[in-house]
Amino acid sequence: MKALAVVVGIVFAVAAAALAAVLVFPSGFRDYVILQPPGGPQLVLQIEADDGGDVERAVVDSFNVIDRRLKDLGVRRFLAQPQGNDRILLSLPKTADINRVIEVTTRRGRLQFRLIEVNLTPEQTVRGEPPAHVEVLYGRGDRKPYMVYKRSVLTGRDLVDAQASFDQRTNEPVISFRFNADGARRFAQVTQENVGKPFAIVIDNEVMSAPVIREPILGGSGQISGAFTVEQANDMAILLRSGELPGKLTLIEQR
Repeated sequence: MKALAVVVGIVFAVAAAALAAVLVFPSGFRDYVILQPPGGPQLVLQIEADDGGDVERAVVDSFNVIDRRLKDLGVRRFLAQPQGNDRILLSLPKTADINRVIEVTTRRGRLQFRLIEVNLTPEQTVRGEPPAHVEVLYGRGDRKPYMVYKRSVLTGRDLVDAQASFDQRTNEPVISFRFNADGARRFAQVTQENVGKPFAIVIDNEVMSAPVIREPILGGSGQISGAFTVEQANDMAILLRSGELPGKLTLIEQR
């Protein structure tokens, strides 16, 4: 019996070691092992790095962003594994809201603050050839055209936090954000130099809002409105504080 117990123990040890070897993440991924996959739906995501960049690096960076987003969504038990050079296999628990997970994990989350060209109307530009320094972007929901400068004055990299909240005047859901020290300084300078002019808050090439600068904004914080539902504001805040994906992430298979 002792000999049998020893053999069984060795078999289990070898099996556990083999499973661990399969599930250990490569360099750049989390260095822990989940011995039991979540058992729910699986998603295969493909990353297309920006400007022909390092795809393997983009996969690792995408995983880190996905990790933060899922945890903020309350998905605590999941497994992400590389599949080839440009794919991630994401295994989720059965309780996960799959549609919401797909929406939040695959959105780029690129936040930009851009000035609006006031000397030409978007309609004029749509009918002709826009100047080299501007492009036409459209509003979220109403699809209103805006003539925005291509160069961003600030981006999501300048943020230190973003949270869903409510506008104190209208009680509508909004996203409150806070800049880091350098971002706050540059935002103060831009608003001081452009009082009376509009600027666009752009997420993934959609204009969320285009407020007019009434006075210099010196506190390093603000809010984004856009006729959000509570869930949309929460999800958008998750995108912004988790950081931008390093490229286009596409769902190519759902199991």
